[in-house]
Amino acid sequence: MSSLVYISEDRVRELLKWDLTFELMEKAFVGVSKNGAIQNPRTVTQLSDTNVLFTMPGCLVDDKFGALGCKIVSYFPKNQSVPTLMANILLMDDVTGALKGVIAGTEITSWRTAAASAVATKYLHKKDKKILSIIGAGTQGKIHAIAFSYFFKFEEVRIWNRTFERAAKLVEELDGVCIFKACNTVEECVKDADVVITTTGSEKPLVKLEWLKKTVHINAVGVGPNNFEVEEDVYKVSQVYIDHWAGAKTELKFLIDAGVLFKGQIGDVITGSVPPPVDGCITIFQSLGMAVEDCAMARMIYDLHTKNIK
Repeated sequence: MSSLVYISEDRVRELLKWDLTFELMEKAFVGVSKNGAIQNPRTVTQLSDTNVLFTMPGCLVDDKFGALGCKIVSYFPKNQSVPTLMANILLMDDVTGALKGVIAGTEITSWRTAAASAVATKYLHKKDKKILSIIGAGTQGKIHAIAFSYFFKFEEVRIWNRTFERAAKLVEELDGVCIFKACNTVEECVKDADVVITTTGSEKPLVKLEWLKKTVHINAVGVGPNNFEVEEDVYKVSQVYIDHWAGAKTELKFLIDAGVLFKGQIGDVITGSVPPPVDGCITIFQSLGMAVEDCAMARMIYDLHTKNIK
C-alpha cells in the first residue's frame, strides 16, 4: 500500500487551475444527472450552541475526475487564532476503500463553488454579460469576482457589502482586470445587472424583485431558513435550477413548501434531459454544493501533486 499523502492549503493554491476546475464541475454535474454519482445530503453534527461539524461523503464515476471521498468541515465561530471555518477532504481508493490522501479543502471549496456558478451561468444565461453584481465582499464574493473575470468579459463588476469599506477595499485589490465599482446599496448594485451573485449568508432578504432586470440570472450561493438573501417573490417568478435533487429536497424544503418550483438540475440542462430556460425571464441557480464536487477536486489536486511534486 502506498504511503498516505497530505496536501496543504499552500500546495493546493499552487495547483488549482480555473480551466480544469470548470471542466471538472461540468463533469460532476453531468455525473449527477446520469446517475454516475453517489452522495447524500450533508449531515450536521451540532457540537455546542455555536460549534458545528459537517460531513459530506460522495463518489463520482469519471475516468479523469472520478473519486471516492468525504469532506469534513468544522465551523467554530469563536475561533481567534485559527479560521472559523476549516475543511479537509479524505480521498480514498475507489477499489479498496483505503485512505490515500488528506487534502486541505478550504481553498478547494471556494474555487469549486465559484466554478459551479460559472458553469450555471454558461448554460442558463445566454444573454449579454455586461454588468455583474456581487452581493458580499467576503471569501466567496472575492473568489466569484476573480472567477467571473476569468471566464467572462463583463464591462463592469459591482460589489456591495454590509460595510462599504470592505467592498471598497476589494475593489481596490481587484481593479485593473475590468472596471470594478463599490456600491452603497444593494439596489444600486443590482440595478440593470445582467448577472447577480449573492454570497453574504444574510438572515434576511437583500435582493428585491422590483430592483431586478427582467432577464437577470442569479447565482444564489447557499440558502436556508436562516440564510435567505433573495426574497421569496423573486423565486416564485423565476425559473429555478439546482445542483442536486437530494440536497434540494432536504435543505430547500422551505422553498418547496412556499410553492417554489425547481425546473431541474444543472446537469440535466447540460445533458439535454431538461430544456434550457425560456427567453425573457429571471433564472436562478440555487447552489448548495455537492460532495462529489469536493471528491473530484481532491482527485484532481492529488493527481497534479503526485505527478509534479516540487
